Amino acid sequence: MEDIFTGDIFEKIEPPHGVSFKIVGTALPTNQDIYFVAKWHEIFERYTTARLFVRKALEDNWEYWFNRVDDEKVQHAIENKFKAELYETALLSYNILVDLTWAWTYVSAEYLLYTFDEEGNVTNAKDVCGMHPIEEAYELLRKTENGVSTPHAEGNPFHYLKVMRPEFSDAVDTIVEFWKVFSNSPIRNLYNFVKHKGKPLYEEVEKPRGGKVMSILIGNEEYPSDIRDVQKMISVEEGLKELIDFDNNLLFPYVEKLLSQLKVAVDPSPMAFL
Repeated sequence: MEDIFTGDIFEKIEPPHGVSFKIVGTALPTNQDIYFVAKWHEIFERYTTARLFVRKALEDNWEYWFNRVDDEKVQHAIENKFKAELYETALLSYNILVDLTWAWTYVSAEYLLYTFDEEGNVTNAKDVCGMHPIEEAYELLRKTENGVSTPHAEGNPFHYLKVMRPEFSDAVDTIVEFWKVFSNSPIRNLYNFVKHKGKPLYEEVEKPRGGKVMSILIGNEEYPSDIRDVQKMISVEEGLKELIDFDNNLLFPYVEKLLSQLKVAVDPSPMAFL
């Protein structure tokens, strides 16, 4: 099967392994070196998962998922059902990947965590940078992750990061420009529907089931008589094409560019890649 993706994530996105360095003269890794590399691994794993499910949805290898049945009509219906589930899983993974890029940037750049009293006054500022014992570094990362929000949300941290950490300005600009294009796209809108509102139906699954049993006509208007009348319906095939186009033309260039900018801004110690 010819590769449907034009960007090589194993060449361009995968974190390095087995980095060699001299102990003498090599800086010890800071919290944010470790945070950056940890999120880099999470980004890569999520990316490989998203592509895996797109590829599996397009493969004609259904015995991998279920035992073939004799009735071809039933067999085809089951195939379409599995294809729809694989597509939906890929859709979710791609959107989670986008959200992770914000966390990736934020935890790499944040340097102070503030504690506020009931009146909103700062009572403490905890240093995130530097080196901390494992338990403390772990807790600091979890707390830092809580500060992440969408680039358009009121009070989001990205403007603040540009002011306080100008070395991350290019990365923040890349996130904001990507979000302007992606935020109201069909892929993002469908993801939000699935996450918050319900599970869509798929044309390829529903059409073979036939039409509804009856219609209700009152005057010139038809009224719902089947739950499918009011459920969201989309095409698996069109959705898969959309994800592939999104990956090739928008997502991969975005992640590749963001990675290069973050590597320069963080400049992590080689020890962080052990």
